[in-house]
Amino acid sequence: MKAHGWWQALMRVAALNLAFAVAPVDSTWVDHDGQPIPQPPDWEPNFYGHQFREVVVEPLSHAFDIPDKLLAGAQAMGARTQREAVNANAFDEVPNSEWFTNRNHLRPIPVEQLRQGPDSTLMPAKPWIIKHPKHGGASAGFAIEDAAGRKWLIKVDWKGYPELSSGADMVARTLVHACGYNVPHNETVRFTRADLRIDEKLSRGTKTERFTDADLDATLAKGAVLPDGQYIGIASLYVPGHPLGAVSMRKKRPDDPNEWYSHPNRRELRGLYVISSWLGYWDTKDANFLDVYVATGKEGHVHHYLLDVGSSFGADADGEKRYTDNYESVFDYGWIAKRFLTLGFVVEPWRRAHQDTGIPSVGRFESDVFDPGSWTPGEPQVTFRAMTDRDAYWGAKIVASFSNAQIEAAVDAAHYDDPRARDFLIKSLIQRRDKIARYWFQKVAPLDFFAVSGSCLRFHDLAVDLRLANPRAYDVEVVSRGGWNQEHIRLDQPCLDLPEAPERSTAMLVISVRGDSAKPAQVDLVRRGGAWVVTGIRHA
Repeated sequence: MKAHGWWQALMRVAALNLAFAVAPVDSTWVDHDGQPIPQPPDWEPNFYGHQFREVVVEPLSHAFDIPDKLLAGAQAMGARTQREAVNANAFDEVPNSEWFTNRNHLRPIPVEQLRQGPDSTLMPAKPWIIKHPKHGGASAGFAIEDAAGRKWLIKVDWKGYPELSSGADMVARTLVHACGYNVPHNETVRFTRADLRIDEKLSRGTKTERFTDADLDATLAKGAVLPDGQYIGIASLYVPGHPLGAVSMRKKRPDDPNEWYSHPNRRELRGLYVISSWLGYWDTKDANFLDVYVATGKEGHVHHYLLDVGSSFGADADGEKRYTDNYESVFDYGWIAKRFLTLGFVVEPWRRAHQDTGIPSVGRFESDVFDPGSWTPGEPQVTFRAMTDRDAYWGAKIVASFSNAQIEAAVDAAHYDDPRARDFLIKSLIQRRDKIARYWFQKVAPLDFFAVSGSCLRFHDLAVDLRLANPRAYDVEVVSRGGWNQEHIRLDQPCLDLPEAPERSTAMLVISVRGDSAKPAQVDLVRRGGAWVVTGIRHA
């Protein structure tokens, strides 16, 4: 037995005993975090202070964190040293909330719906009145009011890269929404200079801002121009409600009693790492999340959005992404040290990756060198650091839920003029999906969607469903109180015959893939009304 085998065995026995000593986890599928509350005050974390802390201070502090190193050593011995997400329900899923809604991995979204995009085909009606210049960020643009009185933010694609940012935004926001997150309504738009008019007050100038025809010409000079002379970009409809400001991933928003959980302990924010790695969505900083107060009468609640997913695939706000994006953070101490110690002779992964596609509307993107376990966002994210194998499995399960046809439809939502962009992105997303599934399903057995059918407990082996593995056998360990005569069962298919048992009998099953080192799934059963009922599921 390996040195840490005794520890794993001890922890397994303790877990089996504990399963019958505590009350079941809440089986809710809704968090009810939209209860009416008074409007919280606007609260925006200091952007530059946050950037300095997350990019410079925190990574440096972790490098010299002795307790971190001790915990890492304990992990190598098989100990559970990471805190699990606190908002997973009894079935190891994330309940619906103002942060997240279960979508594709539980109920597949129709292909035609994905081809349309996540909500509707509403477009900004022309002509447009420019109400404000765009503030912040590298992209060029302006805020408008359309002919129907709706407010939109227009961001033009960068000069020389038509459809790069707008196409990435359309594909990424379609997939991110299908995964379960809240995104604004965005649409690719084409327009001419004649479609624009500057608001008279803005043209004359207010106390805080002024935008003239010269400013507009300078803004448009940064934009991509199509062969027919039109500009192209993305139009983002203002979300309904009152914007409260960006989210801090380190702490809950003050004065919002509906914030049940600390952000680093929310599974949907941890598992976003896996989904972001699939899309190459490297710009996951706190400023790209937005809290909005939605009034529902005299009071309302806070709704949470994920913004600017256009920094995905090979896109940046001002053209192609940097070669290092997705491989290193903007100030990566680890790689800085490696380059220093090797006198610059170390070969970084991004140098081995052939990212130059030669397709202006795709930019720098690849899937051959992509490693799901070492993907790196541009800025260290505290929620990603807290991610456990269970959280990563949950994210990988969502990614794996997208069929080839669904991926094709999501890419079609961008309506690329260049057919090479469509074909390349479809191929890359499928290849990255399969890599993600293989990587995380080797860590956690992808046995899921357990349900009692007659006298059989049926489940899915997601790796087999995705054709990443051939049909295989499973081992079952049984801990029960009544009705079970076997402690060890071998299955040749994902179906377990359940025995007759007295009312209120309980059983805990630990199911693993035979001959596989992936962490097993645990299923809790109870006998009710003459039938076995699944009361709990846990992975890893």
